[in-house]
Amino acid sequence: MENITTAERNKMAMMYGLLLALIYLVITAAVNIVISNMILFYSLKTAGFFLYFIIIGIFAARIRKANGGYIEFKDIFGAVFIILVIAGLISFIFNYIYMLYIDPHYMDKIRQSTITFMEKFKTPGDKMDEALKKFDEQVAESKTFHFGRNLMNYLQGLLFDCLFGLIVCAIVKKKRPMFTT
Repeated sequence: MENITTAERNKMAMMYGLLLALIYLVITAAVNIVISNMILFYSLKTAGFFLYFIIIGIFAARIRKANGGYIEFKDIFGAVFIILVIAGLISFIFNYIYMLYIDPHYMDKIRQSTITFMEKFKTPGDKMDEALKKFDEQVAESKTFHFGRNLMNYLQGLLFDCLFGLIVCAIVKKKRPMFTT
C-alpha cells in the first residue's frame, strides 16, 4: 500500500476533528442533564473524557491504516493535532454559547449541587463558606468576556489534550520496516 499524501491525511484529520467535536457536544449535553448529582456528573465527565481519547485513538489508527498500516510519529501527531484543534475550538465555542445562551443558570446549578454535595458529606461550615466564596469569585470573573483570558483557557485545554494525544500517537505509530520479505 502507498502512503497517503499530507493533504489527504489533513483532510481526514479535519473530518475526524468535526466528528469528534460532534461526539463531544452530545456527551457534554448528556452530562449537563445530570448536573444536580455531583457524583454522577463527575463520573460521567470522567467517562466522557476517556471516551474522547479512545475515539482519538480510533481515528489515529484509521489514518495509519489509510497510510498503508505504517506511519511515523510526527505524521500521526500532526493529524492528531489537527483533530484536537478543531474539536477543541468547536467545543470551546459550544461551552461558551451553552453557558451564555442555552443554560444561563448553569453555574447556579453547579453552585447548588456543590452545596448539596458538601452538606451530604457534612463539610464544616467554614470550609463550605470558603469554597463557596472562591466559587462565587470565579463565577463573577467568568461573566466578563476577556479575549486574552479565553484564548489562554483554550490554549491550556489544547495543551492538556496534546499531552494525551502524544500518548495516543506513541501507541498508534508504526514504522515501516527497512526491508520487506
